Amino acid sequence: MKRQRQKKVDSNQIEGANELSTDWEIEKYHQDFEPDDHWQLKRRFIEMHKKNFPEDKLVCLAQVFTNMEFMGCKYPAETMRMVAELSKDVAKNFRAERANRLKRTFVTASDAAEARAKGRKTEPCINIKSNASISNGSNERCDVSNKTDNQLGPLTKTLKNIDLFENLKFGKFVVFLQGGRNCLRESAQRSNMPYTEKDYLDPSGRKGAEIYVNNVFVAGACEDNLKASKASAFKQALEILQKHCYSIKQNPYRDTIKIEKSNNQLICGIVKTQTSIDDKKLDASNKGYKMMKMMGWSGGGLGSQQQGREDPVSYLLKNDRTGLGNEVSNLDRNYCGQLMRNYRDSDDIRELQFEPTFTKEERALLHEFAQRYGHRSSSYGQHGMRRLIVKNGAI
Repeated sequence: MKRQRQKKVDSNQIEGANELSTDWEIEKYHQDFEPDDHWQLKRRFIEMHKKNFPEDKLVCLAQVFTNMEFMGCKYPAETMRMVAELSKDVAKNFRAERANRLKRTFVTASDAAEARAKGRKTEPCINIKSNASISNGSNERCDVSNKTDNQLGPLTKTLKNIDLFENLKFGKFVVFLQGGRNCLRESAQRSNMPYTEKDYLDPSGRKGAEIYVNNVFVAGACEDNLKASKASAFKQALEILQKHCYSIKQNPYRDTIKIEKSNNQLICGIVKTQTSIDDKKLDASNKGYKMMKMMGWSGGGLGSQQQGREDPVSYLLKNDRTGLGNEVSNLDRNYCGQLMRNYRDSDDIRELQFEPTFTKEERALLHEFAQRYGHRSSSYGQHGMRRLIVKNGAI
């Protein structure tokens, strides 16, 4: 008997737990920022399924429904399928009502301001049958159905394509803030514009430097020596171009596609490279680092254009030991062409870095294919540590 009573009590508790509470208020979920049409649709959904779901779950489903209907949000397939099934009747009625609403007509701000300044008003219209007429007290008749206001003109106006480079002094030149002293030359290559640095001798015998972009003079300087003149001219030109042109500062942490050759096969990998100026390739405790600092080195590559290598020289590892007289086959031209073609069509902003394992002839072949498909390619390094960098020309 006790067991039967316990079973009855347990069954009553389960039935009570399964009964959903419907005495909660729907209006408390109306947010202040929520538009009226969004809330009305959500409320209909909640009212229809209030007896079938718990409060918290139903409110979430209603919010998912309005997000899908008004903003086109995507959710997991099972959730979207469930919401679509529950909202079938609600969405059908709402879409029918929306189809019968008045359509908005957008006009440009200039047209609206012009009409407001000239005091133009549209004449009030009366909903009447087509080809109907209105007669006033003086028995004058005026046909409303075919009457048009010629003063207003068309309500919509076709906008011209906006040219972001219009009226700029240096045209479509874009400054890419990367590469030290060489950034203006690389920016000109990316913008398909000529870049020229000219030297001259002033009457006092000093050598000066001038910088031209797209055959337009940008800046010039004349210092004690040619090196100082070029540095001063570059600094002035960079400031002027940043004022008159768009500038792009690339992400200092970006990925590079590193390509190596092993047994006449190309091996690709993703390497994170850092182009930040503060990135120290050598530790401050390194003896070579201290000696360079004592000689006036301030960081970056050596040379007049900072074209020197910044990474410490490491051992060149070779994973094969081919014998004498072994004929090394060249790279597959079809594969190289397909690689450059896929790189052009991929819209990938990462660079292709071909490691020193490629020979001089193979780098020349890669240069040829890169130029054929519109990429920008450049080599740096000396002798056995020379690398090839290819940048996507479509970006």
